[in-house]
Amino acid sequence: MSGEYEMEVIDVLERPQLAEDEKILATPTLTKELPSPLRRVIGDLSDTEKVLLGLDLLAVSESAHAKGDRG
Repeated sequence: MSGEYEMEVIDVLERPQLAEDEKILATPTLTKELPSPLRRVIGDLSDTEKVLLGLDLLAVSESAHAKGDRG
């Protein structure tokens, strides 16, 4: 991903209060706070394209184009 970003990894076993404050109910959880709206992806993060779509960082049309699909 190009551009500026900041990532914070929270170990829910070491910092349970912070996990509760951030409303992390399951792991793994990936949260995009900015730009709005807030987006969360919970569970399997192995499919980069699906994660980017879930975080609203990749448009569906970009995803189809990347696969070579015609729409």
